[in-house]
Amino acid sequence: MSLGGSELLAGLMLAELLTLGGLAYALARLGRARRAARRAAELGDGAVMLVEDGRIRDASDAAAALLAPQGGLAGRPVRPLLEGFLEGSRDGALAAYDRLEARGEGFELIVRDRAGRPYALLGEPRGGLLRLVLRDAGVIDAERTRTRSEASARDRSSAARESERDVLAGLIDAAPVAAWRRAADGTVSWSAGRVPTPQRTIEAAEAAALAAARQSSKGEAKSGRFRLEVGAGEGTGDGAGEGARPGALEAIEVPAPGGGHYGLAVDGSGALEAERRLARFVRTMTETFAHLHVGLAIFDQNQRLALFNPALLDMWQIDPVWLAQRPSLREILDRLRANRRVPEAADFRAWRRRLTDLFEDIEAADYEELWHLADGSDIRVLARPHPHGSLAFVFEDVTERLKLEQQFRHSIDLRRATLNRLEEGLAVFGPDGLVQFVNAAFHDIWGTDEETVRPLMHVRELIEPIGGLTVETEVWTRLIGFITGADSRQPWGARLTLGTGRILGARFAGLPDGSTMAVFGDVTDSERIATALRQRNEALEAAEEMRGAMLDQISHRLRTPLHTVFGFGQLLVDARFGALNDTQRGYAEQILDSARQLLGAVDDVTELASLEIEPLVRDGAEPSLGDTLLLTGRLLEKRAAEAGVTLRVELPDTEMPPACEPGRLRQIVFGLATAAMTNCREDGELALGARAGAGGTVEVQVAVTALEPVPGAGPAAQCPGLTFIRRLAAQSGGEIELRPAEDGERMVALCRFPLAAGTAPAGPAEAGG
Repeated sequence: MSLGGSELLAGLMLAELLTLGGLAYALARLGRARRAARRAAELGDGAVMLVEDGRIRDASDAAAALLAPQGGLAGRPVRPLLEGFLEGSRDGALAAYDRLEARGEGFELIVRDRAGRPYALLGEPRGGLLRLVLRDAGVIDAERTRTRSEASARDRSSAARESERDVLAGLIDAAPVAAWRRAADGTVSWSAGRVPTPQRTIEAAEAAALAAARQSSKGEAKSGRFRLEVGAGEGTGDGAGEGARPGALEAIEVPAPGGGHYGLAVDGSGALEAERRLARFVRTMTETFAHLHVGLAIFDQNQRLALFNPALLDMWQIDPVWLAQRPSLREILDRLRANRRVPEAADFRAWRRRLTDLFEDIEAADYEELWHLADGSDIRVLARPHPHGSLAFVFEDVTERLKLEQQFRHSIDLRRATLNRLEEGLAVFGPDGLVQFVNAAFHDIWGTDEETVRPLMHVRELIEPIGGLTVETEVWTRLIGFITGADSRQPWGARLTLGTGRILGARFAGLPDGSTMAVFGDVTDSERIATALRQRNEALEAAEEMRGAMLDQISHRLRTPLHTVFGFGQLLVDARFGALNDTQRGYAEQILDSARQLLGAVDDVTELASLEIEPLVRDGAEPSLGDTLLLTGRLLEKRAAEAGVTLRVELPDTEMPPACEPGRLRQIVFGLATAAMTNCREDGELALGARAGAGGTVEVQVAVTALEPVPGAGPAAQCPGLTFIRRLAAQSGGEIELRPAEDGERMVALCRFPLAAGTAPAGPAEAGG
């Protein structure tokens, strides 16, 4: 079926329309694809944000996940997002963003988020928008850090090399040193510095030339130290000019990289002069050592004998001609062994090698040994090194000294053994307060041992264990001061009471060397005996007082009726109450005579009993007259107090020994004082004293207030009972005189003795009383 023209045209138009529609659709899709591609290109390079007027217009998914995982980024202001995301370099990043926004300046920074992760932040204008990109910069940051570290290290190394170069250049210019570098053919490629010597100043180039000339003369280039001789030349330094000694440089060369040598030189004139002085010194020492009593042998670095003195010949017993040939130490030791002048060694070769090895190790060459020889002599050998490899041996004969030391040690051991045998504990402290010695008795007394009390411990440490055992504590404080010298060094003693009841007597004394000796003895038994004696003496004194009281009662009871009988008999004889016939007068006189006899017998018995009661004289004692008066007063103190009598003792100003045996003198003085006490009135006074008498005599005076003084009565009536005392005084060459005092109330008894032979008589004093 054929179509009409209109239908064909309509079909063609429809086809064209369809074609145009498809083309338009295709073009639309192509545009969208191109825009998607452009957006993917814009937003696909990391976390990308497109910013317009400070707000995010578009952002990649990575940016949304990084900056706003909880919501989208579109329309949000970009600056608060950056402030909340960034941590390190935040201010710099915000300032760069502000410049991008204001002036369109792009930037690229390394920033860190709040977790410290590094990011690369890029900003650039893109049309009317701003494009911000955040990329992970971990690798970049690490590489940048490494690069910076390497650059810093290179900078420091370069600065150090420059500093070292400057320091070395400055040192070489300032120091008296010359430095150079020589090529393998001897050509000097570099030199610096100069060396001032006493002759003249040597420049580095000249020193290098001298080193090269030395190499040419030796025929080979060797590294190491060497000496360069320099002449005086024409310099202006000290010592320059005619007659000046040539100087020297001490130089050293070491191999340089690439061939040749580095060289360094300093002034060696001092060392050269020192060697000359050393040679002179050796000559002087040789002459000096010839007069020494110790043997001296000096070996050089080749172990050969360089110097010896005559004293060595006597010890070694070797031909001096052979020694003058400078034998080696090994040869000398072999010769000495043949002459039996070295000690016998189990391995002689090892012993000899120990001596010869001293040359190899200078630091260890400090040898000292005592050689016991076959003839009984002892040689002390010392070896001392020399810096240049020499070795000096000193041989000293110490045979006599060792014998003396042995005798001294034996003496010390003997003394220690002797001190350990003592029953008294002994301790010796040094001037510094350290324990020097304690004996066995010390440990026994204090209960210590050698671990508790060890040598060289301080006295304070010693007092800690033993000071608490005694009741007295002030003794130990005084002892510390005495040992350390703070107190007087006069010997002193003390009494120590232990907690166990034992009593120790302690004596402390200083020794000549400043040490202190302490001696402790157990005096418990002696103290008990002394206590018993004191108690016995007190008992005897009490018995004496009782017996004295009894004698006083007996004397009073007998004398009172006798005085009555005597008084009435006198009245009868005086005929006051009438005259008596002859028979009556005879009877009365017989009564008076019997009364007198009975009164004399009572006095004698009382006095004898008193003298038997009081043993005043101690065997071997020789008291002075003053001591006798004091002792008599002390014995009568209690009796005087009980009787109400004031007792006074007046000692003589000077010593006046009477010619009387001391014990007899004490008996006489005590008898006079006892008789006076018996006849003393209550509330009266008894005075004992002594004075120089006329004709070279001494008078012992006893003045007492009489009981009932009778005017005109004779002395015998006032002081009866002195017959026995008179006899004792007469047997000793003395006499007793009784007289009333001038006041009429006191009676004075004077016992007069001649002065002892060899005593100058004193001027007579006036009679007291």
